[in-house]
Amino acid sequence: MMAFHDHIALKKVDTGKYHVTIHDKYWIVAGPNGGYLAALLANAGDLHINSPNRQLRSLTTHFLSTPKLGEATLTVTTERSGRLVNFLRLELCQNDKTILLGTGVWGLSGDSPSSPNLAMPNVPPPLKCPPINKLTEQPTRLHEQWDIRSAHATEITQASIDELGPDPDLSWWIRPAVQTITSAPLIVAISDALPPPIFVATTLLRFVPTVDLTVHIRADLNTINWPADEWVLARFVTRHVSHGFLEEDGEMWLSDGTLLGMSRQLSVAKYNR
Repeated sequence: MMAFHDHIALKKVDTGKYHVTIHDKYWIVAGPNGGYLAALLANAGDLHINSPNRQLRSLTTHFLSTPKLGEATLTVTTERSGRLVNFLRLELCQNDKTILLGTGVWGLSGDSPSSPNLAMPNVPPPLKCPPINKLTEQPTRLHEQWDIRSAHATEITQASIDELGPDPDLSWWIRPAVQTITSAPLIVAISDALPPPIFVATTLLRFVPTVDLTVHIRADLNTINWPADEWVLARFVTRHVSHGFLEEDGEMWLSDGTLLGMSRQLSVAKYNR
């Protein structure tokens, strides 16, 4: 198996233009996983900025269409370059058709007040949590790429689902199955690597395609201690479904309590009929 950083590798063909091959290693129901696709944009932005001091702070990806296996082109445009932040526009095209549109912010680190601070959820450590071998009814290539454990300390069964409360709220320990370079694109990929929590609340929804995904990187990746074999705690919750859409909010943490990132995505709620 290849490492994640190899899976999102890009070939520069010109200034702001990169070549990528969409492969099936992150395939889900009808195409490649949105977190993997958004990580491609994050990597393109990192390469375009080419500065160790300006890291990804915010990335919003709009999923216009489902990519096919094969060749694609990623273009990056600097919309504004400021003293503290750079604003980029990113576009993934395949067969002359725009598949993904993204906007991102890369910025310098600065001083901040010491509060407020978000507290990490209180869950058992990863080695005391059960490994998850089957996350969906039908196996997906996506979950072959990750080591995943339920942070609820028991297998996710109907009995444990009934104890989770009224909001679909699930926590997982996750890390790449093959050690990789830790990075902002990896945080972006983790933000959409797990089953939507709405699946534990209803059997009426089994396909919730993402409309857009926003990820905020909340750690200074140059200064934190994030070993390649470290587990990440990922918590996702859906609080509202209406008019054919639902939201999913996420938090991603290192085991020492470092908040790596926060995410929100809007998805279409497709009912089984």
